[in-house]
Amino acid sequence: IDTGKLSGCQTLVARKGVVGYFSSLGQADTEQQKPVQDDTIFRIYSMSKPITSVALMQLYERGLFQLNDPISRVIPQWQDMMVYAGEGSNHEKRLEPLASPVTFRQILSHTAGLSYGNGRHPVDGLYREAGLDRHSDMTLKSFVESLAALPLYFQPGEAWLYSYATDVCGYLVEALSGRSLGEYLRTEIFEPLEMQDTGFY
Repeated sequence: IDTGKLSGCQTLVARKGVVGYFSSLGQADTEQQKPVQDDTIFRIYSMSKPITSVALMQLYERGLFQLNDPISRVIPQWQDMMVYAGEGSNHEKRLEPLASPVTFRQILSHTAGLSYGNGRHPVDGLYREAGLDRHSDMTLKSFVESLAALPLYFQPGEAWLYSYATDVCGYLVEALSGRSLGEYLRTEIFEPLEMQDTGFY
């Protein structure tokens, strides 16, 4: 905080369920000089991933899919996806068909062959060209359908890569439940767990 790397934070140390230390430091709003309070609300960014996965697993528990089912059952555009297979002699991208379909298990475990498009791999360049790194103006449905038009990094199940897989999980929750992701999380997770200060946007 003193060096300006963070404007504010909270630290907590607990052992065996007992809090030994808790402090709120710095500013929650630097422009208005509002300090971080013990009840300051934070954006949790990538911690929405386990929550979204819980939502999809609830639907698994309700029998709406099996883990080894292909997700193309719900997203037909994913049935004929292609996989990056290297570059040819003239630097053209070589593609090959799926050896096996992308499954719910793979999309839940980041082994489906997707990326975040932020690396130097040729597929990352295709993500950027398609504008997927700026997808905030898309619906989950249109974003997931746009992903289907791009090649996968590798054959599903062959490797692990942190990726847009959880965005796909979010759309699968919407498609299987018939509700928006935010509404589903509110009624099925946040309210039952009395997470009164947590919401999804």
